[in-house]
Amino acid sequence: MRKTNLFTVIFVSLSFMLISVLYAGPGSQDIQNLYDGDRAFSHIETLVEFGPRVAGSDQERAAADYIAGQMEAYGLEVAVNEFPITFFEDFGSELSLVDGATLSPNTMSYSPPGEFTSEIVFCDLGYPEDFPPEVAGNIALIKRGDLTFYDKAMNAAGAGALAVIIFNHSTGNFFGTLGDIADIPAVSISLEEGEDLLDLLGGGGVFVTLSVDTDAYESTSQNVIGTLEGLDPAQGVVYIGGHYDSVSAGPGANDNASGVAGMLETARVMATKGHRTKATLKFIAFGAEEIGLDGSYNYVVENEAELTESGLGMVNLDMIGVGDTLLIGCIGLAESDLTDYTQAKAITMGMEDWEPFTASSNSDHTYFEMMGVPSVFLHQSPDPYYHTSEDTPDKIDRDKLNENGELGCAVMYDWAKNPLLRARKAARLEKVHVYKDKIYKAK
Repeated sequence: MRKTNLFTVIFVSLSFMLISVLYAGPGSQDIQNLYDGDRAFSHIETLVEFGPRVAGSDQERAAADYIAGQMEAYGLEVAVNEFPITFFEDFGSELSLVDGATLSPNTMSYSPPGEFTSEIVFCDLGYPEDFPPEVAGNIALIKRGDLTFYDKAMNAAGAGALAVIIFNHSTGNFFGTLGDIADIPAVSISLEEGEDLLDLLGGGGVFVTLSVDTDAYESTSQNVIGTLEGLDPAQGVVYIGGHYDSVSAGPGANDNASGVAGMLETARVMATKGHRTKATLKFIAFGAEEIGLDGSYNYVVENEAELTESGLGMVNLDMIGVGDTLLIGCIGLAESDLTDYTQAKAITMGMEDWEPFTASSNSDHTYFEMMGVPSVFLHQSPDPYYHTSEDTPDKIDRDKLNENGELGCAVMYDWAKNPLLRARKAARLEKVHVYKDKIYKAK
């Protein structure tokens, strides 16, 4: 009888231990404790001090040098890879009705210069069939949506328009990029001003004076890549990154010094605190994102074999310090397992103010997904200071910056810790969470 009781006790104890392993609570607390949000915030302050980090500018290069220096201090193998871009300078645009009323346009990046006094013609969304004959020799007024800004401008040029005015589809104005030099000038205006012009058009012809003052010339930008070789590099590569350039309108504290700060603090934790992984880790600060994802495109093109043969996952941090809600998602061009894992990880870390979403192709995860690399985009929203002079460090929610950075750091560590072990366990368990060397079944 005593033997039976002892056997029962041992059996129950072992069963409880097994259940504890399968259903254990949050791990990676060590990662959360080591990740220092104050250090991340200090990176934001430093990057902002350089001034607007416009792609191709001296300020962008100075920021790249700073990032490279931080990575070297952590002991990473660092490369600064240059690539050609067209450097664009905006000296301002003016738009007014001939009767004297003044509007507030924003110059589209890569708009050529020009000055015109002409009638405006409404051309809906800017499809080729949307342009009436009378737009030739006049200025096209187009709604934002459906087509790229470049396509709208080039379709307008093809119809003989002198310039294009694109009005927003939501409240306020926006800063847009054509992505390449268009044939005619292009500016944006707010939804309210666009609707006012439409109302005026209902009463007859509307004439405006438009002046766009810009310059463009060939230059270079650069990606900064820090590599921490894995204990078993054959298992693959996990990436974390964010763009460090900004628009000319503001200092870019949230967009995207916040993402770079999260990446740099993740690099410090991974490289200096003994958290080595089987897979290789790559920490990338992308240049020239604001003008069309040029930095991430260049990285993908130059490293196609690496991504297709070894790319295990990519964590993209873009604007993680302002707003009420963290959005966690991907486009869906590759497997969604890293996004699914990150959402589950947010739950186990006790994060509450987050939502799943379908990401758009407007940040540096895009080309990684196109190459088949599972990716996750972390983006705090909304940011009322986006692309304005008010995008300053004092607007950063330091608790969100810390929490979101911890999530990105912990997910990178988990995903790279032991990919082969994770894959074997995943074949037996429907869903898994990985913490350190252990596998926990998802609840």
